[in-house]
Amino acid sequence: MKRLMLVSGSIIVLLAMLFIPYVTQAQQDQSYQLETYMGDALETYKIPGASLGVIQNGEVVFKQSFGEQSDGSPVKENTLFSLGSLSKPLTSLGILTLVEKGKIELDAPIDTYLSFDYGQSNNEDRITIRQLLSHTSGISSFAGMTVADQNLRGRNAISEAVEELDPVTLEATPGEVHQYSAANYLLLGKIIEEVTSLSFAEYMQREVFASLGMDHTVAMYKSAKQLEYQPGFQSWFGQPVRSDVWFDDSGAPYGYMASTLDDMIVFLKALQSGGLLLSEPNASLYLAPEVHRKDDLYYGLGWRVNDNESDRFVFHGGETPDSRAELFFHQTEDYAFVLLTNKNNFSEVMHTIHIKDGIRSIIENQEMTPLPKSNYQMQWLTLLATVVTGILVMLNMARLYRKNILRNKVWFVVSIFSIVLAAVLIPLFVSIFQVPWHFIQAYAPETAFLITLLVGVIATNGIGTFVLLKWKKKSSRLTEAVVNEERYSE
Repeated sequence: MKRLMLVSGSIIVLLAMLFIPYVTQAQQDQSYQLETYMGDALETYKIPGASLGVIQNGEVVFKQSFGEQSDGSPVKENTLFSLGSLSKPLTSLGILTLVEKGKIELDAPIDTYLSFDYGQSNNEDRITIRQLLSHTSGISSFAGMTVADQNLRGRNAISEAVEELDPVTLEATPGEVHQYSAANYLLLGKIIEEVTSLSFAEYMQREVFASLGMDHTVAMYKSAKQLEYQPGFQSWFGQPVRSDVWFDDSGAPYGYMASTLDDMIVFLKALQSGGLLLSEPNASLYLAPEVHRKDDLYYGLGWRVNDNESDRFVFHGGETPDSRAELFFHQTEDYAFVLLTNKNNFSEVMHTIHIKDGIRSIIENQEMTPLPKSNYQMQWLTLLATVVTGILVMLNMARLYRKNILRNKVWFVVSIFSIVLAAVLIPLFVSIFQVPWHFIQAYAPETAFLITLLVGVIATNGIGTFVLLKWKKKSSRLTEAVVNEERYSE
């Protein structure tokens, strides 16, 4: 028997000696691919700085930072990045910790915890906490954007934004339609403040971040500055330009928390191990699908969920005007990763998604997929329209200046039309795309600049035409008076 055990043990040791080098080599190959791929991605998409962490089977298999911050310092594992909508799963976790404590009920109306007018006096339906978490409250995406990204600061920032939102008109009956809206998580942040008598940032710091060991994760600009937070880059035709500081304290519940690669790896480990401060059934509910979107895709309580037993994963992307992030947790394959970058533009929304898909391909298939090229068609078309309009206006002014005889009524109509067009162009743009103007300025600064310039050019045409008409008319009268005087003298 002892001999059999000795032989068996020897076989196991031999197999381990053969298998471990293979695993180590595979991990080295994967790390090399990830490092190479990230280098190519940052160069292709002109992203100044990024951090990537990968966990497999509970172990960190890749953790590396690339490039530089906007102050020129290198990006490190403890460099602070804005998380964008990766803040939503953290806010959801904060809400569920209050559910655990019996202070909040998911299916209770928000009126139980918050005084907020959404027209509830005119209908029987009430918005619930669960509906805010799953974006099925009936509050529109546009309503959320109107109060988002305003750089409100301080302890009362969330209250100020809620006051600006109040009252809101619902676009759908609560529970019927999924409309992704920052307003939902803004209200959740306010509910946390009302229930706990703490600021949102204080509650998250004490009960979530500290409890998980996320010592460099914050939900307030003042705290971020103390950790040497640097703004990221906005993109102008793909080129990174150091941004002004975009950090909206009122937006912390939906998009303005900040964290580091090290802290997000701590979160990923807790996510994988189920150690997220929650007991059942809340632990399972946290990652469960809630409202169907398409195919196997659902939105849950702060997560996007692919609910396919053979390919189940949860994920979320996030963005602020000068950052983009991706978090992905594949439950079937037991791996997770987080990607943090410090550049953004509305036209570049797919860049980190392409990178995310490439990282998945390396981990799952050991294959590096090609990176699609950038497309700045909208910016170039806007620039072309502005330049062409400017040339036409200059030609029009020159032609009008040289003309001796003017059809005043025709040119007067041209003048009025140009002035009216300049006045309504931006409101028309906002109405067509259903995006507030301050949001366009934040997420597409070069487009906003060119549209503003186009408005100025069109207005110049209208005002210039009117001034030239008046000047021509006055000159004509003066010439006529001189001619009449000469005739009278003769």
